[in-house]
Amino acid sequence: MKLISWNVENARACLPTLSALVAELGSPEVFCLQELRIREIDAEAIVALEHALPGYHCHYSLPRDRRNVTFRGGRMYGVATFVQTNGLGEVPVWDREGRVVVVRLPGLAIVNVYAVNGTFKPYFDSEGSIYGDRHELKRRFQKAVVDLGRALRSEGPVIMAGDWNVSRTAQDTYPRLRTEEPHARARAEFNARLAAEGFVDIWRAHHPDERAYTWFNRRARTLDAARVDYVLVSADLLSGIRRAEILERLPWSDHSPVLVEFDDPA
Repeated sequence: MKLISWNVENARACLPTLSALVAELGSPEVFCLQELRIREIDAEAIVALEHALPGYHCHYSLPRDRRNVTFRGGRMYGVATFVQTNGLGEVPVWDREGRVVVVRLPGLAIVNVYAVNGTFKPYFDSEGSIYGDRHELKRRFQKAVVDLGRALRSEGPVIMAGDWNVSRTAQDTYPRLRTEEPHARARAEFNARLAAEGFVDIWRAHHPDERAYTWFNRRARTLDAARVDYVLVSADLLSGIRRAEILERLPWSDHSPVLVEFDDPA
């Protein structure tokens, strides 16, 4: 099984040619997209998304939080997972920003993630009251996703792929790792949770000494980049992973896709 995860930055820009692009990428059995910039009320765009890849089943989570998701007309987020073998798609009840979709296949759960990027902007709960800022939301989100992975792991192997909006070590960013608070706390808590729950950053496991990046600041005159897109796998999948690669950047996005190739995970 081949899985590709890609922050597309704006799905509507590439949906008309997505089928040809996926064919060029080797027609992976699983294709995870993040940052769709499609709202749940964008009916035409949703139809285009659902039919973008003939032969694939599309499962998605789109923004439905009009109080917190206001940037770009409320279209900032959204994730979609395309699978050749149909499964059961689920969106966690706590995901109001279109950041997580789970697809349950026979013997395997795949979690597609577009994690929160922390800022000091206030976050409003479902009742409209301020519930901390988005740095705090980032840590709560990280915990919720890892907890979700642990719950799914009780049923079988789990893959969690996407844009995690955190560089795990100094090796994963250039020119420097942000060591000031609250970034350092979010990173430390995230790394500790992954270790505690047994999830492995598979690209780093296969490339322990390499520097490579998945996000690039297009406005910078010199290199400003970070590895924030990665695939986490439960330990029971480790022996069956053939390769893990960061692919070349594609025209529409400031992110590079990540590819992982498995023996049959189920």
